[in-house]
Amino acid sequence: MSGTDSRLSKDLERLRDMADSGPMTLGGLIDALNARGHAFMCLILGFPFLTPIPLPGVSIPFGVMITIAAVSMSVGVPPWVPAALRKKELPRAQVSKALGFSLKVLRKVEFLVKPRGRVFLRFPGVVRMAGVAMALCGLLLALPLPPGTNFPPALGIVLVAIGVLEGDSIVLGLGFLTALINVGVFGAVSVFGFDYVRSLWHK
Repeated sequence: MSGTDSRLSKDLERLRDMADSGPMTLGGLIDALNARGHAFMCLILGFPFLTPIPLPGVSIPFGVMITIAAVSMSVGVPPWVPAALRKKELPRAQVSKALGFSLKVLRKVEFLVKPRGRVFLRFPGVVRMAGVAMALCGLLLALPLPPGTNFPPALGIVLVAIGVLEGDSIVLGLGFLTALINVGVFGAVSVFGFDYVRSLWHK
């Protein structure tokens, strides 16, 4: 992968080409993302869940990997990956389609993302907060929840990751807000039940 000065769409295009070229394991994906660091790993693992393409059986391992990468980012250490997960082969067709769709979406919105308020990202506490936010959303993504519930935590992960990678404090702030809403809603569901929370929404 390219260095950190490359636009995200360029790196995503290279990753899509790699997925098209042959079978890809989770370990191979992680190794390919290493140059971009923890945040890019979280971005790529979270982005497919924003697409309408079904990815059966990958939300749990992807959620676990996002959590590991995000926690590692918050404490400033390289991400550790269990050997069993590294060997897991990803569904090639679905991953390729998801990356292609993600690339189209990113190219359309990338002009809105620009370095804004980078001074805030120089504080270690902000990066740690970003790691914690993505870790919480990654945990929600890894839960065996009903279909259709992967989008909200994935959106929080993607916004925070883009904010960190592109140095955009506005996008990062939106990511923090989305992560906070996710934790609040999923927390309320776990305590009071889905039906009760849904009844509040429709009042």
